Amino acid sequence: MRKVISTLSFIALVFLNFSAQSQACSSPTTGTPLGGPANGGFDAPDVSPCVVQGTAYTHDIQFTMFSAFDFLGHQNVDSIQFLGVDNLPCGLCWGTDQADNRYTASEDGFLRIQGTTNDAAGQYKFALNLRAWINGGATGQDIPANLVDQTGTRLFIRVKTAAGVCANTDTSVNATNLNSSGATCTGLNVAEVSDLFSSLQLVPNPMNTNATLSFVSSKNAIYTIRITEVTGKTVSSNEFEAKIGVNATSVERNNLPAGVYFLSITDGKNVTTRRFSITE
Repeated sequence: MRKVISTLSFIALVFLNFSAQSQACSSPTTGTPLGGPANGGFDAPDVSPCVVQGTAYTHDIQFTMFSAFDFLGHQNVDSIQFLGVDNLPCGLCWGTDQADNRYTASEDGFLRIQGTTNDAAGQYKFALNLRAWINGGATGQDIPANLVDQTGTRLFIRVKTAAGVCANTDTSVNATNLNSSGATCTGLNVAEVSDLFSSLQLVPNPMNTNATLSFVSSKNAIYTIRITEVTGKTVSSNEFEAKIGVNATSVERNNLPAGVYFLSITDGKNVTTRRFSITE
């Protein structure tokens, strides 16, 4: 077993410099982990709705952390930590519901992708950089994206134009995957606008008839509060005149059916989004 761990460490060091810097949102993010497949893993690729160019996006990729994986032999998982999620379309960032982005074996969690992008329409394959504590070892082993791919763990996100069709995800080894425009990004990075909206809360969540949205604004401005379905369809949009400091407004259900929704607040340039649910 020491040979296996040493091999993992060596390969990790060889490939570690091949990943670009990821765009990280603030963690932890608010939300409820729903769990992934019973035997561990992530939501199926097509569960994630397409990102629409120029439109605010938020989606939680649900998972149940692996308890074992087969690579260079059978490895028992103690815990796994997300170190980075690279090759996201420009303007999108990632976060989890854990402050340290670390999950024990069989623990439920979610990987949140959010922001706004104008990158090319098509399919992007995440480059996942992980740290794994395995087989009772006291030290975590860094596993770069090149090696994560070889374990069979692959995540994707699709981008489409406003009038385009959300094509099925191609998970084949020879699939064509686009590369993010990297340093030339012109889209919004959500991590950069945290100072504009802070202490954003929607209470209660889940809601039944209405809820109170509260947040701290760094400026006097008119914001648009938008509610979208998980498909990205807008079901409600209202303007709210905010002042510097603490603001609060009521969010009404307005006959929306029970389910999961996303609430975003924007000044036309910056945006932040929260997931919420409606119950009967």
